[in-house]
Amino acid sequence: MKKLLTRTLGISAGLLLATSAWGQGRSMPASPARTSATVTASDCWIRLLPSPAPSGGFLVAHNAGSADVVLTGASSPDYGMVMLHETTESGGMSKMAMVHRVAIAAGKDLVFKPGSYHLMLEKPREGLKIGDAVRLDFALANGEGFTATCEIKSPKALPPKSGQGMSGHMKH
Repeated sequence: MKKLLTRTLGISAGLLLATSAWGQGRSMPASPARTSATVTASDCWIRLLPSPAPSGGFLVAHNAGSADVVLTGASSPDYGMVMLHETTESGGMSKMAMVHRVAIAAGKDLVFKPGSYHLMLEKPREGLKIGDAVRLDFALANGEGFTATCEIKSPKALPPKSGQGMSGHMKH
């Protein structure tokens, strides 16, 4: 019995460490202590891909404040994992990588779009379909956060064209 208890405690400790390490990847940030008065989101949509392929999330994050803020992660009750990603191009090759921090300049917008900053969403809840609305929660380095409601769109969906929601926004 003592051996079984020791093994169970060892497995529990291992799971606790693994969960803690996963949080360090900023996939599942802690709930913000308070909602940001200056940072909001708009034009949020998710390109739903069949599992196990990750879906892409896109939005415009607005920082109406007088100080820069740093986005440190995102989570959703509808996805098991949400990661901040950036696509870069070098020598004609595109590369996608997870990022742990993204600055949003004071008084500016940061556009999350295909081929740039975006969200990678994995492990969707059962039954998620095109047309559904899902919530994304974002964490900032200052302990604040903000929320976006995102529309689930087709795998063939494209970003809005100029004049349809994202015009005039600049990547920073």
